[in-house]
Order: sequence, then C-alpha cells, then structure tokens
Amino acid sequence: MVGQPILELDNVTINNRLSALSETVTAGKQIHLVGLNGSGKSTLLSAVAGILPYSGTIRLHGRNLQDYRQHELAKHRAWFSQSSSVPVMPVFQYLDMFRPESAPLAQSENVLNGLCQQMKLLPLLSSSIGQLSGGEWQRVRLAGTFFQIWPELNPAGRLLLLDEPTNNLDITQQAILDKLTTKFCALGGTVLLSSHNLDHTYEQATDVWLLAHGKLLASGMPQNVMTERNLSEVFEANIGHIKNASYKLWRVSHG
Repeated sequence: MVGQPILELDNVTINNRLSALSETVTAGKQIHLVGLNGSGKSTLLSAVAGILPYSGTIRLHGRNLQDYRQHELAKHRAWFSQSSSVPVMPVFQYLDMFRPESAPLAQSENVLNGLCQQMKLLPLLSSSIGQLSGGEWQRVRLAGTFFQIWPELNPAGRLLLLDEPTNNLDITQQAILDKLTTKFCALGGTVLLSSHNLDHTYEQATDVWLLAHGKLLASGMPQNVMTERNLSEVFEANIGHIKNASYKLWRVSHG
C-alpha cells in the first residue's frame, strides 16, 4: 500500500563510487536521482537491482536484498539500464519474455496490449528488433520493463528502476512515459529514476535525491531540495531559476 516501506538503504557503499548512503523509500513515490555524470546515479540503481556488489545493507520489502535469488528478485523489481544488447528476435517474442509467470494469460494479454497501444508499438510487434530505430527500441524495452512488474498482474512487483529512460524519446513519448510511471505509483509501486532534466524532475518527482561525487547531498521534495545553492553545488556551476522568462515552456496535455 502507498506509504509502506519498500526499500531501505543503510550505509550503502560501493568502492569509491558511492559512499555511505542511507535512505528509506515508501510505496507510491517517484524518486528522481539528480547529479553530474559519474555522481553515482547508475551505480546506485545497479546495486538496488542486485547487479552490482556493495557493502552495507539493502532491504527490499524488509528482506535483505542478498537473500533473494535472481529469478525471485525479478518478481519484485524491474531494472531498465541505460543500454542493452539487441537480441535477434521479433518484438512480440521479446516482450513475451517479461510476462509474469503467475499471471492469467487473458489478463496479461490485455495489459500488454494496453502498454503497446500507449507506447505506440502495435505496428512494430512483428518487426525484428534489429530493424528498429533507437527510439523504437527504447520504447520496446520500457514496455517490457513495465510489463514485468505491473501491479495488476504481479502483486509482488513494486519497484521500478529506470536509468535515463527518456533517452531517444520525443516529447509525446516522454509524456506517455510520465503517464505510465504516475499510474504505476498510484497502484502502489515505487519508481527510482535517474534524470538530467531539471524541469522534468521538478514537475514529475515526488522526491529528489541530489548526488555529488558518490555522496547524497540532499533529499526531499523538489521545492525544498532543488534550490539554486544545492543545484549549483551538485553541478559545479552557477545554476539559477529563471523567473518571468520571455520564452515558452511546452508540455503535452493529457486532457
């Protein structure tokens, strides 16, 4: 349920890439990791995904992450990495690999069809993955990631780890991704997402973790954490909030 602890990090350290990070993540949160390249965002996501060794303690649903076997962990969290090898298979076969094993077939087909419809993948289902553009492949991978732990199919699936998910996506596709992550959180899921777009983070995130040189500089709601002082320290440059700008900011309306 929303508000319940999903993820607990206690003094998590990874060589010289991440240092003594401690945080608790509750259900329903969309947390954005913000920082320079090399600040520890991908490192943290990989550790939480159970891919990268670490010291300290990570607990998922109150259980030590290291006590999960990989096939069992895949039922509880889905990890979207920045890059992935391109398999030789059609899109529909790739997506079927992410089908929750315990989900009723008819229900899982409905969910998958809905995801493909929203991500505009229906015309691509019979295409070979090697023929896809970068943006199309990104959307296919995202659809598979959501499918793996969509709460209506997989009640145990509660944690979505997204590393730079907006790469290669245009403005409408980014809006679709935002809509899916918001719905996932409304269903009791939690999202950890790395981002470089400060405007997007300020608008979409419920919480922000600011990382600098492998350390957590600040965490909390965007309006409290994303100050000019904090952001300037994180990005090692003078970051200012532009007020009364003469240019327009464009958004996709879901109305």
